[in-house]
Amino acid sequence: MTNYQAATARYVGSAERQLTDLPADRRFDATRQNLGSLRSITAQDRETLLKLHATTTGYMSALAQLAGEDAYSLAPDIQKVSGAIQASSALGIDATQVSAYGNIAQRVSDWALEAVQARSVKAMVERNGADIDKLLEAMQRATTAYGAVLDQEVASYELISDYRAAQWSARLPGDSALTPERREVIDALLRRSARVDLADQQQALREQQAAAAGLERVRKSHQLMMENADRLRSKDIQRSLRQATSDLKSIRQSLSTL
Repeated sequence: MTNYQAATARYVGSAERQLTDLPADRRFDATRQNLGSLRSITAQDRETLLKLHATTTGYMSALAQLAGEDAYSLAPDIQKVSGAIQASSALGIDATQVSAYGNIAQRVSDWALEAVQARSVKAMVERNGADIDKLLEAMQRATTAYGAVLDQEVASYELISDYRAAQWSARLPGDSALTPERREVIDALLRRSARVDLADQQQALREQQAAAAGLERVRKSHQLMMENADRLRSKDIQRSLRQATSDLKSIRQSLSTL
């Protein structure tokens, strides 16, 4: 799940990065306007992503303690659960997931006090499992949204690279100082820069895909818990539970640095 920090950072910073590199030519005015809107959306989505991960991590940690795993502390996760997330068409988060967040966040704040008395893991899973599954689904949708934005960034970069190459290759009156040799040097530098940037963008897409695969694993682990609610104290189920909790904690700790 270490790829999630990089993938999220690329998503949140995509619009700003593209605006910085966008040529001043008026033909890019519409693109500039669209990127301005994207920048506002991603800035708002950042807080939703943090809250989603804090809540799911708190839930998994509570289950881990009740199922016999005492390696994690609830307190840091409980403190991070506050406020409400918002529906986001950019992330694919809809009203049902916003409602699920509200249901879970309201309960998580009491778990630190109730954990000592609450011994019925089955009851907790049956009561909250469906809502948590919705939140994990929202996280998966957000990761898919990352991919769409990063794909758009690659396409935009390639278009701008072609535009800049054309600007340097065009022969205009008064630019006699730009000899063929000098033009070739500039063109070579542009090509080299484009190769490096495109390789970096492809790496970002690979990180997004790895994060999506990791979230799929977490969600399957949680579904395993729901299917085996009667035997969550068994060692094999506890092992799966510990792994899911560890994955989610890794995400939260990474996102906290953004």
